Amino acid sequence: MERNIRMSADPSLKELPPLVRSMLRPAFYPHNPESVGLVQTHISWVFLAGDRVYKVKKALNLGFLDYSTLPRRRKACEAEVLLNRRLSPTVYLRIVPVYQQGELFRLSLPGRIAEYAVVMRRLPAGRFLSTLMAQGRATLSQIRQVARKIAAFHAKAPPAPPGLQRISVLEKNLRENFRQTLPYLGRTVREKDYLVVWDYNRKFLKRRRSLLDKRIADGRLRDGHGDLHAEHICLDNGVQIYDCIEFNPRIRQGDVAADVAFLYMDLLYHRHPVLARAFMEEYLLRTGDWELRLLVPFYACYRAVVREKVESFRIADPSIAPREKAAAARRAERYFSLARSLAEADSRPRLILVGGLPGTGKSTVARIVANRLGADHINSDVIRKELAGLEPGIAAPAPFKSGIYSAGVTKLTYDELFAQAEQSLVAGRSMVLDATFSLEKWRRQARSLARRLKAIVIMVECHCPAKVVRARIDARQVSGDVSDAGWEIYKALKRNYERPDAKTIRVDTTQSLEKGLAKIAEAAYPF
Repeated sequence: MERNIRMSADPSLKELPPLVRSMLRPAFYPHNPESVGLVQTHISWVFLAGDRVYKVKKALNLGFLDYSTLPRRRKACEAEVLLNRRLSPTVYLRIVPVYQQGELFRLSLPGRIAEYAVVMRRLPAGRFLSTLMAQGRATLSQIRQVARKIAAFHAKAPPAPPGLQRISVLEKNLRENFRQTLPYLGRTVREKDYLVVWDYNRKFLKRRRSLLDKRIADGRLRDGHGDLHAEHICLDNGVQIYDCIEFNPRIRQGDVAADVAFLYMDLLYHRHPVLARAFMEEYLLRTGDWELRLLVPFYACYRAVVREKVESFRIADPSIAPREKAAAARRAERYFSLARSLAEADSRPRLILVGGLPGTGKSTVARIVANRLGADHINSDVIRKELAGLEPGIAAPAPFKSGIYSAGVTKLTYDELFAQAEQSLVAGRSMVLDATFSLEKWRRQARSLARRLKAIVIMVECHCPAKVVRARIDARQVSGDVSDAGWEIYKALKRNYERPDAKTIRVDTTQSLEKGLAKIAEAAYPF
């Protein structure tokens, strides 16, 4: 169920608590299994007893988790069964008391209640997603099935309570996560990696604050799972997802992106990027939650730090054998390395060129893209008039290649566009450039700028039929649009237009823009 530790030598057994030693005896259980296996996590003892699993919580207080008293552990057991039945109703069976009389522990009276155990149906080891991946047997069909189940779960999950629908809660979780990682600097985490990842997380909250506020307003914060990784998913008679966070609602209840990003991160950790991409694409298809693309890198980074921390906790556990501690340390190092990779990839600014002939709707698309991606936005028509000393609303029509549309002014316009883009990119902000980009030399200059500043560049070409263009141009000349490019300018630019390469995203602005906008977001934030 969780990472397995086999206790085979007598000295190891003697070091275990009396309750654990008792529960390792087949005779302890009413169904008298042939053998009992032990799985140990940093917070639980899990006993594999035939077709049943008994789970006992360790008496500890980690700050974010408090199992320090018997009443607290009983309450946690009750919450575990109730919450996990949402996704695995046939797996979680009941809670049973464990009685103690002297040195003897049993599941029936007489005696006092010494502990509580959660009783579960044992799932087949060979059908866990983690096992299937390790054996190369996990399929795209299976991972899409998982995505559909999670999407349906999130759709029905109740909203997080008002007290947890605040960005301050996320900030608290982040600070707590990194604070609890500090003791492992120099052991499982390199200091320079820690600083890079922490700096990224801190800046992300500032950069994406408006999006995070919007997620709250849109009802995207739900009572989710909280610990959604491959070891907690079993492809047995459908999809069984178990072992959600019951001990701390603050960790379990949050943006659905946090759940999705956890499994996405874990698939990457297990070196299955194709499965990770398929999982995300299926989830987005089922939910239409395209904003998720902007949040997944952040939450995946955060969850990788969580997994590093959990593995590091095992190093300090005296009941865990040295060999397993060494393996946990290696896993912890890999998780934090992944966190840094995710942070660095998402930290790269995006340079998005939204081009096309006049009247094709590029300015509308550019504004929407900039708003959704939280990017800066520059319009070439505004720059062109600024260079001429004109206010944006002042009309300055001129024939092609004369006046403000002369070759010299056009060159100055693109030079200024790229100069302002450079300022944004150097500051780590993404930029949307709104111009015709009718010649390959302007696109080449943009790619060169992006390459020099290590930015990701995306080219978008807006298009529509000529009769639609003419109607739009006529309409905007009446409304006083910033662009003075009339029908004659359009025809002249069209004659001289150099089509961009096949990698360009083409958006038909006479159709619904959502499909094109989704392609742009996918190119800017690929999975």
